Amino acid sequence: MDRFELEDIKEIHVGDLPSAKKGIIDSLTGKDTYKDEIPFEHMSSYKKGHEIGTQVENLLKGDQRDY
Repeated sequence: MDRFELEDIKEIHVGDLPSAKKGIIDSLTGKDTYKDEIPFEHMSSYKKGHEIGTQVENLLKGDQRDY
């Protein structure tokens, strides 16, 4: 797997931004608080946001190991 860099986020297209933001929040909190609120037609944006949140968390964990 390629190393994820924060710059990579610039190339990600999420579709519905509010749904993607809720996916990021759910990913970082570890709870699916907003998932049931997302309309079916925006679920792919939520999932993309969830993936971004996971990548950010992994990036932060990697930074902690480097110190």
